[in-house]
Amino acid sequence: MRTVWESLPGVLLCCGLAVAGGALADALRLPVPGAILGLGLYLAWLVSGRGIGWSRPGAALLLRWLGAMIVPALVGLGGYLGLLAGALLPLLLVLLVSTLLTALVTALLYRLAGGVE
Repeated sequence: MRTVWESLPGVLLCCGLAVAGGALADALRLPVPGAILGLGLYLAWLVSGRGIGWSRPGAALLLRWLGAMIVPALVGLGGYLGLLAGALLPLLLVLLVSTLLTALVTALLYRLAGGVE
């Protein structure tokens, strides 16, 4: 039971930031998922140095279950296989480029954070 109470504030913060990001995306009519804007808000909060270490257990819990949260979205894509098949090459190109870009940026940030000399 202690773990639940330790994780709850962080989970609520992450969910609240996702909802706030969604509201911001809707209000500004941005073509970006609200959860991405919420992650940006979370990053800005972390970088500000205000200290939200209390959110770590909740964020770790969400990361641990991320795979299980992605499965319903992938199953939902099954209903659009015909549409996706028509755009297979562009989708593969976007996936390849975004994966490589994400890996490069992650490696750069890791190095900047002092992970590798």
